Amino acid sequence: MNSSEETCRNLAFSLALRSIQNNPSIAADFLPTFMYCLGSRDFEVVQTALRNLPDYTLLCQEHAAVLLHRAFLVGMYGHIDTSSQISEALKVLRMEALM
Repeated sequence: MNSSEETCRNLAFSLALRSIQNNPSIAADFLPTFMYCLGSRDFEVVQTALRNLPDYTLLCQEHAAVLLHRAFLVGMYGHIDTSSQISEALKVLRMEALM
């Protein structure tokens, strides 16, 4: 998930999300790696993690507050606009709660 190769990163995130969809109890197992990717010094790794933030937050709802807080800090201290990813994650969570 923190590979410098974009194709590898995208595939790793895709496989992780698919695994979690098939077995939701393992969602928290991916949390340390996801948090590491959000805090990476590699801008592309951070961007990939942010792109996957809404989906992962939905699948790992019990840790949504921690994930969204970390994304906020990444935006604030990394000078990256994370507002759209955070907003999308909140929207997805709200839609899930209404269903």
